[in-house]
Amino acid sequence: MITVFGLKSKLEPRREQLAEVIYNSLHLGLDISKGKHAIRFLCLEKDDFYYPFDRSDDYTVIEINLMAGRMEGTKKRLIKMLFSELEYKLGIRAHDVEITIKEQPAHCWGFRGMTGDEARDLDYDIYV
Repeated sequence: MITVFGLKSKLEPRREQLAEVIYNSLHLGLDISKGKHAIRFLCLEKDDFYYPFDRSDDYTVIEINLMAGRMEGTKKRLIKMLFSELEYKLGIRAHDVEITIKEQPAHCWGFRGMTGDEARDLDYDIYV
């Protein structure tokens, strides 16, 4: 699950493009096929979103949940790729983006009627 937080006025018109940037970055950075993760957009009204004073209305928070196992360099590369692609494709400055990767052990994941440690048919490697 990936959650994207931001101002409604900024997120709503760009949801599709944001999803595309995130899916492409996951594919290039982690070799995860497009559409393998759900993306939830939390489009907030200005009075519901208090962000740092030195950020613009483009301030966007991206939380990415992953099964634990990827190397530090792999995760850092994904974060830097997202910063770069968001600025290049959507004009959102890196200063206005906050990215958090949250990892949980595979046994803490449940999908398709099994836990993550029971899954043997993933088409991507979590140990990269």
